Amino acid sequence: MNNTELKGRLMLKVVGILYIVFASFSILAGLVAIAGGAALGITGGGESLALGLGALAMILGFVAILSSVFSLVVGILGVKWCNRPDKAGTLFVLGIILIVLAALSLLSSFGGDSSSSVVSGLIGLVLPVLYTLGAWQNKQSLQ
Repeated sequence: MNNTELKGRLMLKVVGILYIVFASFSILAGLVAIAGGAALGITGGGESLALGLGALAMILGFVAILSSVFSLVVGILGVKWCNRPDKAGTLFVLGIILIVLAALSLLSSFGGDSSSSVVSGLIGLVLPVLYTLGAWQNKQSLQ
């Protein structure tokens, strides 16, 4: 099959590149949070509030890095396999996982006072939906 027949190829490639870029920045932010939390814990002079906030920042940084590594892998696979209709099923499943995670993030934003968190949650659904759509289009090209 000619790769130009794969309708989702370009969408997977572009969204994959965006995932790589955003995940890289998020990993960097997670590392900064870990370093900042450690610095706060060290310079807090043994105060329990500083130690607690430092530990919390480090934990949140670690969680951010873990989720960003998943996004980085998904982005790399999207770019790498955008021309492979035999891998479209795997990319589709990864896209569904991304949609579920983005939906959970959106649901958690409804408890807050700010409508901007809901808007950002809705925007956060766009990339996973486009990724999944591209994988689905490639999957349809295989049939």
